[in-house]
This record gives sequence, C-alpha cells and structure tokens, in this order.
Amino acid sequence: MSGLSGPFLIVHNIGHARDAVAAAKDLGRPVTLISAPGAAASMGADVFNRMIDAVRTEIPDIEIVAVIDCGSDPGQAMQALRLGSRNLRLDAHEDVLKKLRDMTDGMVLDASPIAAYDMSNGTRDLTAWLEGRAEE
Repeated sequence: MSGLSGPFLIVHNIGHARDAVAAAKDLGRPVTLISAPGAAASMGADVFNRMIDAVRTEIPDIEIVAVIDCGSDPGQAMQALRLGSRNLRLDAHEDVLKKLRDMTDGMVLDASPIAAYDMSNGTRDLTAWLEGRAEE
C-alpha cells in the first residue's frame, strides 16, 4: 500500500467520518478514511465524496486522505474517477489496476488486506488505534 500512510479507518457514514477525523485531529495525526467494502456501488462515489468534503469543511486543518472501495467492479471504479475520487480500492487483475493508475494522480489499491479500524465497532478503542497502541 505504498503512497498512503495510516492510521487507516473504515467509515460507513458521515458520523463515523466525523468521529474518526475529530479524534485524529485531537491527537495531531493525519488520517486515511476508507469507505466500507463495495461502497462505490452501495453508497455511491458522489455521496462518499460529498461526505468527505463536508467533514473537511467541518473539521479543518487536518490531513485527510479518502479511499473509496469499488469491490470487484471496474465500472464502479471508472464512475468514481469520473465523480472526482482520487483514491480507489478494487479487487481486480493487475492489468486493470494499472490502467486505472494511469488515469488518476491518486492511488489505486488492490484488495490486499488492510490493517484498519472499522468505525462500525464504535469509538471505544479508537484513540488507542490512532496512537498505534491497539491490536488489529
């Protein structure tokens, strides 16, 4: 996953994104928000992008990298790029990933496992995760 740095947090909705970013900001940490698996199809890239933009406006002065998960659908990845997403995650053959990488100045990640805190589990261990003290 070269090019991106953690901590990585999986967000399912704007409440998760707000909580994650606010906690990271309190600790002075940048954060990488990854959508729920397959969110490009279920939530849509436009909704995900607007959600991230809203959190960036509400909680300024923190580095936020956003990655939308496109499942295994290259069509969803193309749509996400058209809608302004810079960073994608896609379960696809390397030649498809390479073509997508050529289309964006952001990152195109494969489906390799990512050590990430899933915000659907609540915020109890979030600070420890952000500080690098929590177990995967």
